[in-house]
Amino acid sequence: MTAGEQHKRVLVVDDDASIRELLGSVLRGHSMIVDEAADGAEALELIRGNRYAVILLDLLMPVVDGFAVLEKLDATGDGSQPVVLVISGADRRTLDQLDSQRIHGVVRKPFDAEELAMLVVACSEVRGRANLGTMAIATMLAGGPILALLNRFNT
Repeated sequence: MTAGEQHKRVLVVDDDASIRELLGSVLRGHSMIVDEAADGAEALELIRGNRYAVILLDLLMPVVDGFAVLEKLDATGDGSQPVVLVISGADRRTLDQLDSQRIHGVVRKPFDAEELAMLVVACSEVRGRANLGTMAIATMLAGGPILALLNRFNT
């Protein structure tokens, strides 16, 4: 894989096949390379063999949940693959317990797939550039606000 392809690869992790299909379709429409995983175990396998510009991660899944994926990423010290949570059931207290350095954004379901895709595209473009200062993109999605700190995307 070339460096240009690397910064355009996205992982969508969600146990809901319709969400994976929707996000995959919209992101591919924006020339993104999309890998999909139905649970955390599949996600961890894909993460071991690939580098992602963005990982879109559901927290509440069977088999291995999103919390376990985050713990594994932290344990391996791999902070270079930014995570945007795509969630429905987590309350504010749960989100506060997560490592804020690991999480680059939170999107609540239901969301506008096109707006989320535009955020992912912007993040991948920023990640593909070097020596950027602190930047932020804020947008309102159907499910609420999202703020992604893009300076964390530089590796």
